[in-house]
Amino acid sequence: MFLVNSCDNVEHLNVDTKGYLNAQPHTLMTTAQKEYMDFLTNTDQNRNNFRQYAQHWTNREFAVEDNYSQDSRAIGQSNWDDLYRDVLIELTTAKKAIEASNVTPNLASRKKNQVAILEIQIILAYQSLVDLFGNIPYTEALDFTSSPTPKYDDAETIYLDLATRLDVAINNLDISSDSFTSGDLYYNGNVASWKKLANSAKLKMGLHLGSQSMVEAAYLSGVISSNSDNALFPYFAVENQENPLFFILNQRTQIVPTSFLVDAMNAKSDPRMDQFFNPASKIAGVYVGYPYAEGNDNGLGYDDASNTNDKFRDATLPGVLFDYAETSLLLADAANKGYNVGLTAATHYVNGITATMEYWGVSGNHITIYLGRADVTYSIATADTQIAYELWLAYYNRGFEAWTEYRRLDSPILVAPPAAVTEANGKVPVRNIYPLNEATLNETNYNSAATAIGGDKMTTKIFWDVN
Repeated sequence: MFLVNSCDNVEHLNVDTKGYLNAQPHTLMTTAQKEYMDFLTNTDQNRNNFRQYAQHWTNREFAVEDNYSQDSRAIGQSNWDDLYRDVLIELTTAKKAIEASNVTPNLASRKKNQVAILEIQIILAYQSLVDLFGNIPYTEALDFTSSPTPKYDDAETIYLDLATRLDVAINNLDISSDSFTSGDLYYNGNVASWKKLANSAKLKMGLHLGSQSMVEAAYLSGVISSNSDNALFPYFAVENQENPLFFILNQRTQIVPTSFLVDAMNAKSDPRMDQFFNPASKIAGVYVGYPYAEGNDNGLGYDDASNTNDKFRDATLPGVLFDYAETSLLLADAANKGYNVGLTAATHYVNGITATMEYWGVSGNHITIYLGRADVTYSIATADTQIAYELWLAYYNRGFEAWTEYRRLDSPILVAPPAAVTEANGKVPVRNIYPLNEATLNETNYNSAATAIGGDKMTTKIFWDVN
């Protein structure tokens, strides 16, 4: 079920009312874009532990969530509400409003583009839900009146339907026409940019599905090909419009980089360290990470380890939806699998590393030195782990994606902490458990879903996690 707090209006969940006829689509889309980006960007222990699951950051005061307690703060419920209530309902309402609008023939292409852009965002949100939980409400979702206790659909079946919908949306985009004149904070309505983003999303979805034809078609149609194509969400130094990290990192001193991350980067003299970490926090001239999931039981203080770079405390730090570095390294993975994606795996690999370093402000000279290292230079023998490692680094500050691709590629090797909850079975979680409300208020469908996926456990793999 899609439950709300007592202060929320339940009628807001019913997108089948005629309320969409009076909706302002551009405003709804802006709201949904911010909510989705907040979901991806936040690192509050009550809402988002993905950076911890990827072992980029750790909480040096509260180790409960770092040790994989998923129910202590109802994180699954927060994610469920974030995506269904705050993103999908807004986008679906906006889409219905545009589809119901009457436009003159000369504006038909604009309307078609607007619907396609909203559809792409709906697809991404549903994909995130599947990647989090596995089987989820889909065909009966968002209709609180007709389906107050919606059934759960099979995760792979949803993915295949999303892939079909994505193809339709891509084909409906007309780059010779305009779209939104306001409300789109990613691309300001640039249809060509949306088409590249959609194809990059198709590339990623194709890799998850193991579909060579889908990956190759995405590449041929035109993916994100430079940092200027990046899908960035602008945050502002205005109350309630700041990057969520602004509050967490400025008001607290508990979130710090892990020793696993820092040690790995130190071993390769990675020039991104000066961009990821605060140079003033070096200890004896060296960056030092904090042991993962030890909390404050080890006697170490904030000054005993390096902390995050000040740029992550900036209220205006953009959120990243999709970028060139990610696209290039996904293409490297595809080429390494033997798929025809234009360039060699080695070239895509270098492009991906270069893109992420340039994005964060690393100098060309330092990029060249790093790429020239023997342990960085692309090697067929170690390509799988090299690509996965660089993708994991390229996802720094994008914890959900870092954790997602770690699960798919099983690299780098992340080790569960000794104090991890028993339910983790000594492993890094590979899914979120369903919200407790689903087990109590949608019991029959919840039980069916739990049985279908092999148990509502954090150790139950999503269908694409085959290794």
